[in-house]
Amino acid sequence: MTIDPAESRTWAQQAKAAWELRPLIDQQKGQRIQVGFELDLYARFPIDVPSSTERQAVVERLWDRLREIAESLLPLTGGDGRIEVDPYEAAARLRPETQFAPEMLLTARLFHGADFLAPVHEGDRERLKPVEERLNELGLKPHSW
Repeated sequence: MTIDPAESRTWAQQAKAAWELRPLIDQQKGQRIQVGFELDLYARFPIDVPSSTERQAVVERLWDRLREIAESLLPLTGGDGRIEVDPYEAAARLRPETQFAPEMLLTARLFHGADFLAPVHEGDRERLKPVEERLNELGLKPHSW
């Protein structure tokens, strides 16, 4: 899927879209092991949309846009990478970084495609640099606006 970076930057600025990347930890044989990464994509809830029916439609489009962005990152994770997007949830998230402005959250897990419980190797974090660069190119900010 192709995303126009210029159009995406405009959208990201309007939606105050942001991203965070953190370790994905699994419990294996009593030990905590990093098996991948979790990518959180945030966008501000549309509080200026009057009716609940209209607002729900706008929120669903917002989540669809975040999903498209997450899924478009797969080729950048390397040949054996895999991205798994959590199901849609219309709940607002409140974070101190945004002065508790309501946001939509999409969480995706990035891990090895062949064995999703395989531990992360030293070079795996480095392989995510193109993902971070692409998110920045699309106008999403690290952490918050």
